[in-house]
Amino acid sequence: MNETLKVIRERRSCRAYKKDPISESDLAAIVDAGVWAPTGMNRQDRHFTVIRDKAILDRMDKLARAKMPEPVKSRLVERNNGNPDISIHYFAPALVIISGGEMSCGIAAENMSIAAQSLGIGSCILGLVTILFENDATLARDLKIPDDMKPCLGVSLGHIARQTPEQERLPGKVTYL
Repeated sequence: MNETLKVIRERRSCRAYKKDPISESDLAAIVDAGVWAPTGMNRQDRHFTVIRDKAILDRMDKLARAKMPEPVKSRLVERNNGNPDISIHYFAPALVIISGGEMSCGIAAENMSIAAQSLGIGSCILGLVTILFENDATLARDLKIPDDMKPCLGVSLGHIARQTPEQERLPGKVTYL
């Protein structure tokens, strides 16, 4: 199988990370893969905020726990083996917030996740990060997110502590005409 297709098939969302940081060169390569993702009409309508500062990550977790709807919080506690100490980024040592157009952010997030997989780094695309920015511009301002950019997705990044098993794909999701 082609190496790119192999990496795509092997990629899993990582929800358990080791504490040690990923290297600067790996992080730069992963973010660069997002920067090089295509955008409609080459608008390049997105911004990347790379967060490795533990105090900022902890602040984001505290804010997320306060804003998170109860059913979502319960699901995260369940995924955390009943431990209520939950993290919006699964305690990854790095989090990238992608702001801008939804489609452009989604394509960039997928590029970054595939790049991470190719480097042996775990990732998880996070839609829930948007709650951090609802009805409050303080965090976006503190993270230096440009005023004309809306936070859309996050990508957690780190060394994998626990592998996610392969899941079968549901049949009937493709129609050829």
